[in-house]
Order: sequence, then structure tokens, then C-alpha cells
Amino acid sequence: MRKTMIHYFTTGILFCSTLAAVAQEQPSISKTADIRFRREEYAQAAGLYERLLRTREGRKHAAEIKERLATSYRLYNQYEKAAYWYAQLLQDNTATPEDRLHYGDMLKSLGRYDEARQQYSQYPDQQRVASRIAGCDSAARWQGLPGAVNLKNETGVNTGKNDWGATWHGNHVVLVSDSVRRHVWYIKGPRRRYGRNNAGYGKLYEAEAGQSGIGYVKDFSSVINNYPYHVGPVCFTPGGDTAYVTVTDPARRIPYDKKERPVYGTRHLKLLVFVRQNDQWQAPVPFPYNSNDYSIGHAALNEGGNILYVASDMPGGSGGTDIWYCEKQADNSWGKPQNGGPELNTADDEAFPVTGAGDRLYYASKGKAGLGGYDVFAASGNRAAWTTPVNLLPPFNSSTDDFCYVPQTSREGFISSNRPGGRGGDDIYSFNLPPALPELQPLPVPLLRIPLTVDICARTATCVYLYNKTRGMGWCYMIMPPSEKIEAKLEPDAAYVIRVYYPDHVESVEFDTKNMNENTPVSKSICPAPPAVKETPPYPSKGHGHPPKKKRKK
Repeated sequence: MRKTMIHYFTTGILFCSTLAAVAQEQPSISKTADIRFRREEYAQAAGLYERLLRTREGRKHAAEIKERLATSYRLYNQYEKAAYWYAQLLQDNTATPEDRLHYGDMLKSLGRYDEARQQYSQYPDQQRVASRIAGCDSAARWQGLPGAVNLKNETGVNTGKNDWGATWHGNHVVLVSDSVRRHVWYIKGPRRRYGRNNAGYGKLYEAEAGQSGIGYVKDFSSVINNYPYHVGPVCFTPGGDTAYVTVTDPARRIPYDKKERPVYGTRHLKLLVFVRQNDQWQAPVPFPYNSNDYSIGHAALNEGGNILYVASDMPGGSGGTDIWYCEKQADNSWGKPQNGGPELNTADDEAFPVTGAGDRLYYASKGKAGLGGYDVFAASGNRAAWTTPVNLLPPFNSSTDDFCYVPQTSREGFISSNRPGGRGGDDIYSFNLPPALPELQPLPVPLLRIPLTVDICARTATCVYLYNKTRGMGWCYMIMPPSEKIEAKLEPDAAYVIRVYYPDHVESVEFDTKNMNENTPVSKSICPAPPAVKETPPYPSKGHGHPPKKKRKK
């Protein structure tokens, strides 16, 4: 369900072309596969395309079918199969640059970092893949860190499907599950299963917390769950009497082909606000900034209850989905969403914000240097002013998708992940730090005290990556002319590399800070020579600067 929630943010029009010329001998398979693909029912489409590819006529259009197989498996988290089909496209020389990028992403999600780096290095836009390459460079070191925290799979609630997003509501735990548990058969709707992954629609469930973990799952609320599509995750006010619930828009009218029902198109996420009165959840009030043009969901409230963070792909963001915030007004209404700023957000996806004590924000990002897929990051601050987000590293992050980091205290909490070794797709894990360890913090920030200034010659927006080789961690900067300069603080006795990702090449400078302190500033200049202008050679002539005349044909 986690991946299904992520992909609702995709707002582009779905593929409308069909493989019309394919398989006159197998028209039903070809046509049905294309319909499933357009509906984003990728699990079903993949099976049909594999059948089609085994036919004689299907092999004539193998390149198109392989691309759709790779796309289908990628979009419902079948990394191994997606990587296989992208590799087939590359072997057949039919892959596009975007196919190569996706192939690298699948390899990274499988923990095959050297192979992923090789694919990224061949992508034309090196700025776009800078953080991906940085993640590959860091992954081996991060995975080798000593494991001081053990994650426990909460087998009392996890199933063979997707279970995620655990959060506390009083003394109980509320989670999202798409395993179609018997308690929600009262829900009315056109279909009970989600064609993207052949699972059910996610609903909210309540579980009890005991000595051995969480279990005894039951329906959370018939009022909140009684929608035909996905429901969850949920965020509660401190008193627990107000719930901000993410739902897949059940009311949106989506056009469809009358001959190929049901619907086509993408349903957006919306926020509904439920208030509990007299021990009953009342009918919801829509969040005032819901829209039919974009998604908004994954709400999180700060400790004071006056700032609401959400994930959205609304216009004005950095790209993909961003973290946004709303401020409570004097009349208790919510102000217009504002972007969380460039420290949090990247050109890729950020989602699943969760607040912690001390103005701490935990969220998942695909655009910052990580181990693969979504990694969890932590930052301190509020609104659009944040410290540099820090990767939480293993065991919290893995090569797969890790998200919904929910601290109960500074020493314990939950995280969701689809890493290998779980019970199904997404699983809920709990953690508890041993007493001998200090309270949980993000990756300790080194003592940064040596000033660094880097002058960059850049004609366009340029990505600059400062990497601490000693610690295996780095920071990304995006400079916009005419500033062309970054300033930072360095750790003593550490090795560094600065990479500047120009549109056509990468410039690197390596150095270290041995025997340096705050009184020994470091200055670097990265200014490659501009590309040489090729002069047009003169035409051969007899002392005249004119091209020879062409002979007329008789």
C-alpha cells in the first residue's frame, strides 16, 4: 500500500497508445494487457505481457512489450523482475536514457551499488543523478557501520500484504493494512482489490500494545474506513480527538472508455478532518486546500499544534512531491500551504513527514544521497527554516524503501519498510535503544569548525556536492548564477571531495583538513575553461574566400 500511496501523486495522463498491430492471433491478450496498463493495474498487465511475449506475433513487437514489462514491475515494487527487463532492453539496444535511469534505480534498490553507479554514470544529465551516485559511494561504508540498534518485525500485525504507517492513538497503535481483514467487509465500493498490486485497498486498523509487541488487530472506525478506495495514513492531535486522514478521492469523476470500463486516470489524495464527539467519530470536513488538480496528504502536526506539514505535488514545488506546511490562523483555520524549502525538498519525491520532540522532522526522500528508494532523514527547525537533513543510516535505512519513522519517545518507535526478510510487502518494525546507548539522535553531525569557501564558474543552475570521505556523508548545494559560491564548515582531520556537476561533465577537487583549525580557512576555485569554439575552415579556393561553385548538370 505504501507504494500505491506514493504513486497517487503522479498526475500525468496515463498512456493512451495501444499495441494495435500486435498479435492478430492473440487479440484478447494484447488488448486486455494494454487496458490493464492504462488503468495502472500493473500486476495484471505484467502477467498478460509476459504471456504475449511468448507468442510469435508478440515477439515482433518485443521492444514495446519489454518496456511495459519493466515499467509495470517497477511501479509495483518488483525490483528483481524490473531490473531483468530493463537489462533486456539495454541488451537489445532499445533502451532510452530514462530506461537506463530506472535500471540504475532498480539495481540500487537491490543493493547492487557498483552496477547502479555504472548505469548512472552513463545518464546524460549528471546533475540529476548526482545524489544517486553519492548514495552508491556511501552505501558500502554505511552498511559496514556497527549495528547498535535492532529492528523487530511486528509479526502480530504484519501479513503477507502491505502493513505500514504505525502511529500511537492513546494506548493503542493505529496502522494501515491492505490485507482485506474480515473486520471491514461492510465497505461498499465498485471493487475490493487494487489492480496495481492485486492487493486490497488499504484501511485503518487498531492494535493493542503488549509485552511481546503489538497485535489483536481490529477495525479502527467504520465512519473513517467506509470509503471505496484507500484510507490512511492518519495523524492525531495531541488529545487524540481530531484525526487528519489521507484518502484516495472517492468522489472524483474520471472519464473512461465506455467499451473498456471501468475508470482510467489518476485519483488524487485528499485530506479529511474527523472530530471525535461522544465517543464517536463524526462526519469529516474536507481540508480547505484539497484539489482535483494535485494530491495533498500524509499530514503531521508539530508539538504546539499550530503547524501542519503535508506532502503534495501542488504547483510551485521543487519537483515530484514536496513537504509543505500550513500555519494555524487566529480564527483556528489553516493558512495557505507554503513550501518547506530547499533544505528539505529536491527535484525527486519527498513524503511521509512525521514530527518529533524539539522541532524535529522525520521524512522520506528519494532525492538525497541514500541507500536506495526512500531513505528516512531527520532535520531540526520549522516552517521553511531547517538544518541540513541527516540520513538515519542502517538499520533504519536499507537499499529498499524505508519511511514513516514514528518516534514514540527519544529511545523507541516504529518504522515501515519493504526490506528483504519481512513477512510480505511493507512491514512495520519497532525499535528500542539499549540503555547503554545515548538517546536516539540522527546521524551525529561532526564538529564542523573550519570555514570553507568555494568559487564556482557556472553559467546555469549547477549542483555542487561536498562529500566527507572520512565519515561517508555529504551535502548537496544548488547554486544559481550570479551567486556562484558556496560557504560551509569542515571537520578537522577529514578527507573531502567537491564535485561540480556541469551539464556536460563533472569537475572534482580532493583535499583534506589535516593539521587545520578554525583559524585556517580553506578556499577552493573550480572554474574549467569554457569549451573551445571551433572555427569553420576556409573553403579551398584559388586565393578567394568563397566556396567553389557547383557544376551544373547538363
